Amino acid sequence: MGAPDTTNSAPQPLSDLTETLERAAIAAGREILAARAAGARVSVKSDNTPVTQADRAAEALILSRLNEQFPGVPVVAEEMAEDGRCPSCAQESYFLVDALDGTGDFIAGRDEFTVNIALIRDFRPVAGVVYAPALGRIWTGAGPQARTAEVSAEGEIVGSRAIRTRKRPKTPVALISVSHREPETRAWIEKLPSHEIEHIGSSLKFCLVAEGKADVYPRLICLKQWDIAAGDAVLRAAGGMTLGLDGEPLRYGVDNADFGCGRFISWGELPEPVA
Repeated sequence: MGAPDTTNSAPQPLSDLTETLERAAIAAGREILAARAAGARVSVKSDNTPVTQADRAAEALILSRLNEQFPGVPVVAEEMAEDGRCPSCAQESYFLVDALDGTGDFIAGRDEFTVNIALIRDFRPVAGVVYAPALGRIWTGAGPQARTAEVSAEGEIVGSRAIRTRKRPKTPVALISVSHREPETRAWIEKLPSHEIEHIGSSLKFCLVAEGKADVYPRLICLKQWDIAAGDAVLRAAGGMTLGLDGEPLRYGVDNADFGCGRFISWGELPEPVA
């Protein structure tokens, strides 16, 4: 299989691409579960965040798959960035990888960690896969189509079904991280006239909004592009959108040294514009 067509940002046949990303994510999930069974070995990176052998093994597997299937397409991945091996200039098309999103949840023995792989084209996430290996669930988005499915113990995808965001109810459900309780995010949510709050780990928050099980996911601290790209791709394919605080769709680009992204609000149904 050649590299994804980077000359046209319209939804082209992305089924082959997403199938490859799904298989890579499932294989990486197998590495992560094996590492958990063996006992996670934790070290601390330069930014004082934890990393385990599961992060590194899963990322190495994904990079191998992407390099084999899509030679010439740049990849930006979390541990590559830590090691200073990522491209540092803007690219028309590239992959973003977080091989183990929710490392803190993984270390704590919780199941809400994910494998995230996304394709960025023209500053937008046009395809993405989020896989939760401990939950046996996978979410995929490409173009205008999003779906979720179960993943069997043998790694087979079963029961695939389409998903869409829902119309915002009178009492919307807002999602907050399990591990990170930012005062700014909590303050933003409290301004909603009527709401419920649920605490969910990793990029699963994007997936719940995409499935129509929640309505908004605000994050008022700066994260990394690889933290959110795959979940954002699923959400956009399901009919939602991630906006910056300026009200514009969040843009992705590797034109800075740390691959940071700004603060954002992810919506299932976009709010009415302020007159």
